[in-house]
Amino acid sequence: MLMIDKASKWIKPVTTAAFLALVALAAPGTNAQAQEIDAEALAQQNWLKFCNEDPKSKKQLCAITQEMKAETGQFLASVSVRELEGAKRKALVVALTPGMLLRHGLTVQIDKGKQLKSTFSICFPNACFSDMAVDDTFIDSMKKGAQIVVTALNQQAQPVRFELTLTGFTKSYDGDPIDVRKTAQEQEKLQELLRKRAEEQRQKLLEQKNKAEGN
Repeated sequence: MLMIDKASKWIKPVTTAAFLALVALAAPGTNAQAQEIDAEALAQQNWLKFCNEDPKSKKQLCAITQEMKAETGQFLASVSVRELEGAKRKALVVALTPGMLLRHGLTVQIDKGKQLKSTFSICFPNACFSDMAVDDTFIDSMKKGAQIVVTALNQQAQPVRFELTLTGFTKSYDGDPIDVRKTAQEQEKLQELLRKRAEEQRQKLLEQKNKAEGN
């Protein structure tokens, strides 16, 4: 069995670009009470919460999501809890990298709890999606759990496990949502800062090389 987890040197969770959960949430009108957070702090969070007004019901729609990518930047998996204000049932939305055997669906398990089976509902070039209805009992299990594991079969019919930590889920679920527009601005600032630091480091190395060569 191929196991993919956040401890692997090949893989790291990337939540700062959780756009799969933002497709329906990133439109203008983001909750005015959203927490302000800088990109560097954001990158340390496992779970992020985004909210916006659902255009149909006019109620608040929230997604608490974690995304996993390979160090190359390739998308691997994401898990999102989506809930509509006032609704008793919630949706657990799982997205996996293309290449899984769709007819076998996937399973979701919290720690050593019961495995929940779900089918894939739709695929796009970058991911295939599955969603299932969950209740407060399942959410409580996520709050108390250590990890959530998604398992699917690859093209060789071998099980592939995607392990995502549940650390930070409760804080994000119960906390205020993130302002998407401010987050994007902070990400741009962080990228610019990293570019400047990389250029400064390159210049220092070049100066050291020239000095060592006697130039």
